Amino acid sequence: MEWKKILREWFHFSKKERLGIYIMGILITLIIILPSFFSRDADPIEPLNITLVQLDSMDKLLVHRKNNYYNNSNSSYSRANKIETGIVSKPYRNKELLVIDLNTADSIALEKLPGIGEKLSARMIKYRERLGGFIHINQLKEVYGMSDSNFMRFSSLVSIETDFIPIKIKLNSATYKEMRRHPYIDHLFAKSILAYIKSHQKISNLDELLSIGSLEQERVIKVSPYLDFEN
Repeated sequence: MEWKKILREWFHFSKKERLGIYIMGILITLIIILPSFFSRDADPIEPLNITLVQLDSMDKLLVHRKNNYYNNSNSSYSRANKIETGIVSKPYRNKELLVIDLNTADSIALEKLPGIGEKLSARMIKYRERLGGFIHINQLKEVYGMSDSNFMRFSSLVSIETDFIPIKIKLNSATYKEMRRHPYIDHLFAKSILAYIKSHQKISNLDELLSIGSLEQERVIKVSPYLDFEN
């Protein structure tokens, strides 16, 4: 019959195919059956033979160790704070008591400041010479290579004498080169001053200097402590 022929075509397997089906069936059967041999409903604590009393003792031990850890951590933190604030560390306490005058210190003295090395101390002295002296410690931030974080480390260890008078530029007789040496005076500033003096003979005071339209008032105020308006 026709349907028998169809069945033979669909369900006829070779010897190798039948062997594969048998092996596959065995594997499936093992996968289904084996887990039941290894699963137990016993208390998970039982294999370790741990009683409730032992569990309570272990819990207390863990809490005790945890408290010791935090106490030690807090002690370490306190010691670190004391070192940072100069309470414990003698070298740092000595540095904290050391106050350096920015306008008289040499490179060796400046290198004693935290975060100041040989190159940076040399730049500080060179910039001090170009300025004519520091009139405020914030001017150190203008030194090439000086970061804000570095400045904050030693800002409390430096000072400027209250009666310090910087070296001033004789504005009415200075040359272009002498003016340009100062870090606050750029090309336009120097040329504008020279042109004004050439036309008006001299600049008598700060108000007259501020009246020169080509000059930025902010720059004029910034450089004014370094200017001498006398002949």
